[in-house]
Amino acid sequence: MLIFINSLMLLVFVSSLTAQTNVGGDILDEIPLHPLPEEMTFEEYQDMNRRLSIGLALAATVPVPGIVHQYAGEKETAKKLFYISAGGFATFIVAAVTSDPGEPEWPESDYEIFYLNEGQDNERRFEKIPTGINGDTTYYKFNQIYKEESRGDGTLFVLGAATILGVYLYDTIHGLKMIHDKREAVRYKFGKDLKLSLRPSFDPFARKAGIGLQLYF
Repeated sequence: MLIFINSLMLLVFVSSLTAQTNVGGDILDEIPLHPLPEEMTFEEYQDMNRRLSIGLALAATVPVPGIVHQYAGEKETAKKLFYISAGGFATFIVAAVTSDPGEPEWPESDYEIFYLNEGQDNERRFEKIPTGINGDTTYYKFNQIYKEESRGDGTLFVLGAATILGVYLYDTIHGLKMIHDKREAVRYKFGKDLKLSLRPSFDPFARKAGIGLQLYF
């Protein structure tokens, strides 16, 4: 399941990078430098420039619980998710220890047991299953039973898997939402007071530089 999710997210990420390349050129180009409001903090600047595509890439390629929240600036949440996932992984270790089959044991039965060679290495056991009654005589069918390996019920495995998968999905979905919401919050906060927009441009091949000016009323 995780492999399918990772593959799907990686495909979305690659498609996103391809689209960015076609629209804006080399994706590794530096972002143009723009004037910033005096009151904007460095944290707000980081929030404004976080990318959903990078969050997707981290979720798809870096198997560290909480990595998307870490990138989103939610360090405390990332730490909690890491510890929760570590607890889920620990259940696998506990399950592996407790599910050790050890020596086979005779199973319990609701019927009377008939023994052959009791206590010996070639001991055999049979369930005496009543099949009918004739007067004072009871008729039985003898059903042989065999030793069984004792195993756990798998609860710890299911709990561990559910915990790890839950952390992964929460980190990815909620982490991407946090990136989006923080970007929107910063842009809304400073965009309301933005009356003048400058867009510098530079063409090294034509040896030209310019400034695009937009005035809002």
